Amino acid sequence: MDVLQKYKDFYLKYANINKAQFDRKLVNTKYQIKGVKTSDIENFVKELCKADIDLNKLPLNYHEDILIKGFLIAKKKGVDKEKELSALLSYIDNWATCDMIVARIKNSVPEDFFNKLLKDEKPFYKRVGIVWLKNNMLKNQLEKTLKQILQLEDDDYFVKMAQAWAVADGFAIDFEKSFALLKCCRDQFIVKQSILKGCQSFRVRYEQKLRLKQYRKDFKMKRSDKNAG
Repeated sequence: MDVLQKYKDFYLKYANINKAQFDRKLVNTKYQIKGVKTSDIENFVKELCKADIDLNKLPLNYHEDILIKGFLIAKKKGVDKEKELSALLSYIDNWATCDMIVARIKNSVPEDFFNKLLKDEKPFYKRVGIVWLKNNMLKNQLEKTLKQILQLEDDDYFVKMAQAWAVADGFAIDFEKSFALLKCCRDQFIVKQSILKGCQSFRVRYEQKLRLKQYRKDFKMKRSDKNAG
């Protein structure tokens, strides 16, 4: 099987200039974007899974190349998923690649791998860890997981947004526990974005959203008083 030729044929058939231009506005990556639909990538991955291919020889030139390899790591049997994901991390440089690949990894890689990523200095390594914990540990270990996520200190926008996303998901699982943990957070950005995402969620009840909005006002006033003093 000529894998590189299959890639060329794939992009020739499914690359879309208009979608690539649209995606470029949403995804800040150093890699060229071909504009391929996620569903077409998934179908291509299914086809590759049936073939005897060496993951180390797959191209990693385009944004979609990285998604393809990440999806393959998650789906293909007989793969050392921890080793392969570790090797792919340095290519993950945007929120979309991170979140889409992590969503498919699920529990096929040990939790400890992602716990270690939380301590990494690279923002997207850290985001991979946060998003995986949010997806896989929050439901059954909410307090432990949120505390672990919220104690991280990082000024990177995409790390903080992942932290806020985790809190907002927590609101839908156990509002009282998640709200109590948010009240312990002193990072204005994370508090604001957690509340914003919670208020946008269909899984958070109306009266809970009112409490979040009131807390946002109170939090803002407390910070104003503190700055004035």
